Order: sequence, then C-alpha cells, then structure tokens
Amino acid sequence: MASVQHAVSVLDMFIATENMHRNSTVSAFEKRRRLTGREADMNVRELVGRWVDERPEQGDSLSLYKESGRYFLETWFSDGCHSRDEMTVTEHTKGLRLDDVGGNFFGEFFVVTEAGLEFHNFRGCFYRAPVCEETLVA
Repeated sequence: MASVQHAVSVLDMFIATENMHRNSTVSAFEKRRRLTGREADMNVRELVGRWVDERPEQGDSLSLYKESGRYFLETWFSDGCHSRDEMTVTEHTKGLRLDDVGGNFFGEFFVVTEAGLEFHNFRGCFYRAPVCEETLVA
C-alpha cells in the first residue's frame, strides 16, 4: 500500500510540475535578460568575441569569454535555451582553436579567425559564423 501511495504522490508532483511549466508566463526574452543581466558575472568576464549563426533555422548567438583564466563558449539558442561550455584554447594556423573540455563525440571544434567563428570537423571548415557587432544590454 505504501508503494501505491508513493506512486500517487510522485504522479501528483509530476502533474503539478507540468502545469507550472505549461502556465509559465516568462518569455524566452525575459529568461535571457535575467541570465545576461547579472552584473557580478559580467564584471569578471573578458569578452573575446561574439558571433551569430546565420544558417537557416538557427539564429544562435555565440560568445567566447575568459573568466578566471578559463575560456567559456556561451550559446543562446533561438528558442531561448542556453549552454555554457568550458573550452581549451590552442594556437591554430588560422587563429585560435577551441575544443570542448568535455570532448565532442563528432570530433568537431571551432577556430576563431578575423573573419568569424569557423565550425570544423574532420573534413575542415563547414561553416563560418560572422562577427556580431550587437552589444547586449541587460
């Protein structure tokens, strides 16, 4: 009987969570504003570069910054989702090579160049995101 009661309480919790997310009135823009508006975080970051992925159905914004001697690539996806990945930075013939510290299943990496942020795989560069001149305001 106790396991049935536990299952019912877990189900109730799941339903409540679903309702909360379904009824949420916080827009993707508001979520982005809240996360990017943290002044304490912004003061310790050194912006290295910012790019925009202009491929069809993308529109993602990518920012590389240095914080406490470590490099991070922050991505804001067009649907409002966000990722922050620590990167290792090494010299490359074209600029700075960025590799995800956690590894990349497909062997992909980025190269920061004067022209933009290049996306690479084993075949070479398959896309270049142009530099974004837009300044984010919290």
